[in-house]
Amino acid sequence: MNWVPEEAVRAVPTFTRLGEELPGVLSIAGAEDRAARLMNADRSQPDGGLFELLVALAYHRDGWDTVFVPERPGVAKTHDLNVQKGRSKWAVECKRMDRSSYEAKERARGEFLARPVHALALEAGRSIHMQIAFDAELDTIPDDYLAGHVTACFSGSGPNYWRDAFGIGTISDIDWSLAHDVLDEDDVYFGSSRMIELLIGRYDHDFAHSMTGKWRPSRARPFWASAVYQASVVRWRNGSAAATRKKAKHFRATVAKASAQLPKDRPGVVHVGVETWSGSVTDGVRHFLNKLEMMDFDPDDTRLRWVYGEYLAPEVTTRSDESWAIEETSASYKVGQHNTREPLPYHMLLTPEAKTNHGVHWDPASQYPLIRPES
Repeated sequence: MNWVPEEAVRAVPTFTRLGEELPGVLSIAGAEDRAARLMNADRSQPDGGLFELLVALAYHRDGWDTVFVPERPGVAKTHDLNVQKGRSKWAVECKRMDRSSYEAKERARGEFLARPVHALALEAGRSIHMQIAFDAELDTIPDDYLAGHVTACFSGSGPNYWRDAFGIGTISDIDWSLAHDVLDEDDVYFGSSRMIELLIGRYDHDFAHSMTGKWRPSRARPFWASAVYQASVVRWRNGSAAATRKKAKHFRATVAKASAQLPKDRPGVVHVGVETWSGSVTDGVRHFLNKLEMMDFDPDDTRLRWVYGEYLAPEVTTRSDESWAIEETSASYKVGQHNTREPLPYHMLLTPEAKTNHGVHWDPASQYPLIRPES
């Protein structure tokens, strides 16, 4: 009854993967202790521990003898896993990266700018869709920038299209035909990408979305709408080079922290989990900058050789596959100059191996079915 898609899309793929391969998880030394910690000490912040279990399972699936390293809190820093295949031994450290403070502030600023747009639309009894491509960092945008364009458009003193130093935008009325046709037959989660698609005709993951409206909750599920009477959707993306660059900075700092936990007696690899809602353009630039950062990264006196960026892009939807509306890309980055082969070149943490493509989720043109080398 209280199913929440934006949390389900983060949780269901993880627990499905662990559940489908539970015998493999249980065969990993130390996995049960790590799971016990999740259920007790780390209940409020389980993402890091779940990510460690997924990484351990990926190595086990690839034929590595995988062991969790016992933690020594207050005594010494330890890495997460030791893995071995034949004479090859690696130390593995996992970091589940939170959204950068810059990215969180940008999202909050976008919501702040959109808030008066929703209020004006509601007061006027209008249902509108506003789209903006910003060309500047959002903290430089005047507080009343979007509201001013809406006021001018509603009064007839300004156009429904503009281009200025801050960006380019449009305002249009919502076409209700598609939404009414679907809502006559079904209920739709109000905050989902499906609802946005019904209201404006499409959903683009490259944009951030803010929406409000007057709607009637379903009797069966209170977060679902059985009817919508008024709505406003504001969607934006930031093409500013400065903004994109600042969103990518967080990766290097996370790798530096992880590298400090690696031992010196064997080569090391770091897996960084990145949950991204930024869209394809930002993800593509972030990947390129991360690759450059790792080429001249100084691992100090550790033997860090490779870093994996595990990028997860969820989408809140209510389609038939609503529990697994997520795209995953695993990108490998060589640290410095060496000839050491990466330990896990063919793997995914969540995606079933049979559905894996070569390429990256932010560039569909790069994708083609993965053909594994014969063993």
